[in-house]
Amino acid sequence: MLEVNQDNYYTDTGHMSVSQYKAMLKCQGGRIEDVDKSPALLIGSYVDSYIEGTLDKFKEEHPEIYSSRGTNKGELKSEFKIAQKVCDYLDDDDVAKMFLSGEKQTIMTGQISDVPFKIKMDSYIPHKAIVDLKVMATIRRKNGKLYNFIKEWGYDIQLACYQEIVRQNTGEQLPCYIVVATKETPIECRVIQIPQRELNLQLELVKSNIEDLYKVLIGAREPIYCKKCPKCIKEQRYDKIITTDDLEEVEENFN
Repeated sequence: MLEVNQDNYYTDTGHMSVSQYKAMLKCQGGRIEDVDKSPALLIGSYVDSYIEGTLDKFKEEHPEIYSSRGTNKGELKSEFKIAQKVCDYLDDDDVAKMFLSGEKQTIMTGQISDVPFKIKMDSYIPHKAIVDLKVMATIRRKNGKLYNFIKEWGYDIQLACYQEIVRQNTGEQLPCYIVVATKETPIECRVIQIPQRELNLQLELVKSNIEDLYKVLIGAREPIYCKKCPKCIKEQRYDKIITTDDLEEVEENFN
């Protein structure tokens, strides 16, 4: 099988990745390449590039992050000025800097339930830790309380797979952390360890269904479409008349 490296990581189709796995959990007809490069994703990539020292290259490859008209022409758009503020904040946060000081964008490959699998780690600290960086709008609910965004966005799945592939390559089961920084004013930054019991649970869940999803990925089985994601809505045609009985009831207060 083709060796996975920095040049072909995103074009390689022989290995499943966490992003592909999570996309197919939502809809088997989906592919990670179907996901648009939204401003939110580009902001995360901006910060990732800064941390790994490739920001100049990122800027060259993404001219859309600059204003093209008006008095701000040639300057970073407002959302990317915020991204730069996040970068500056991480530079001044000693704890975050320590966790992000590992080897950047380290690629490893292995197998999960006989399915070829690849990972790319934001910060790999050999013999010590696996660290992933996330940039989010907020990590609090409207009531101000912290919420488990790690579970909500499947980051526990991601780190469980990372840990397993690292274990296969090194024989070491390393603790896993998320460094998260928000795009708020003021910026909120936390380092969060994912408990081993959660990693174990998520890995077992991945093992239970990854082989079936991989059959879809390689064309050995037809996908089951969710019929509610943007891709399904765009492509499906309705050949059946429905009634209001087919619609989910929504309670409304019209008083």
